[in-house]
Amino acid sequence: MINYLNEADIAVTVCDKDGIIIEMNEQSKKVNQKPGQNLIGSNVLDCHPEPARSMLKEMMEKQTKNAYTIEKNGVKKLIYQIPWYEEGSYMGFVELSMIIPFEMPHKIRVPKTE
Repeated sequence: MINYLNEADIAVTVCDKDGIIIEMNEQSKKVNQKPGQNLIGSNVLDCHPEPARSMLKEMMEKQTKNAYTIEKNGVKKLIYQIPWYEEGSYMGFVELSMIIPFEMPHKIRVPKTE
């Protein structure tokens, strides 16, 4: 994991094209692993119950992205799941998970005209 992401307040989980988890930053380990557990080397599909498991499997097969919000234990999160590529070749999937406020501003930025 790139060092500047290791302590970031966002969970970053990376798997290869077979679904094997190859990287997790510290926040991902904190929210996804039980004490003493190491998920690196395990299959990301085994970490998701149905119907999320089937949906993630299909996203990985079709290389599509997915973005949504969830609420759990009074915390709202944005989940962003995307395929990653190296020199144009599909290499696997990345999941970003971050805590967001329940109410947050939405800004529309209009490009400057000359």
